[in-house]
Amino acid sequence: MENRLRDSQLAALGKLLAGYTHELKNHLAIINESSGLMDDLLEMSEGGDDKLHERFKKIIITIGERISQANTMAMYLNRVAHRMDVPASTFNVNDLLIEELALMNRFAAMKQISFELNLQEDIPSLYNNPSLLQFMIFSLVNELLETLESGSAIRFFSSMREQDVEIIIESGSAPVDNGDELVASGQMSQILDFAAGKMNIGFNRQVSGGEHLKFTLTLPIG
Repeated sequence: MENRLRDSQLAALGKLLAGYTHELKNHLAIINESSGLMDDLLEMSEGGDDKLHERFKKIIITIGERISQANTMAMYLNRVAHRMDVPASTFNVNDLLIEELALMNRFAAMKQISFELNLQEDIPSLYNNPSLLQFMIFSLVNELLETLESGSAIRFFSSMREQDVEIIIESGSAPVDNGDELVASGQMSQILDFAAGKMNIGFNRQVSGGEHLKFTLTLPIG
């Protein structure tokens, strides 16, 4: 089971890498296109046309935005990768969710599924295995993306519950397939249960009226 878990983690990281490289290529393509457009406009701007100056400003802003987005994605991916360096470390649940969902946003956009975050701000940092937690979240979200219809939403909540931090992942609509079978049986279910056991956290699945799926992760603070 340990080897299966590790293989699944690596597969998840590979998918995140694939999504990131596609996004990076998109940003670089737009930067390259904008740069070429500026060259063309420079050749046309000998007369000092005010309209050309305004177009320059817009292109420069676009280039800056794309560079900033690419840098942010690179920073998030770097954090995800380095969380696998050690078995346990101190981390913030909200930061982990924001980073991972940013990297998965491409897959959601392809299915026209939105992410909705409702995160409690004053949650304390935890000492646990963040790479395993990221793997569990990735696996749950990935299966929801494969199962929900276009136009659906996946909601994420974080909150304090006495001495625990609780993460809830909830579908905003019914799955295309039978919700009872989603992450409720089979090899992936065994791997997720094994991962939860290694982290000593609670992992609960709930199907509400065959329509809404709800997954709850409960992480002890101490």
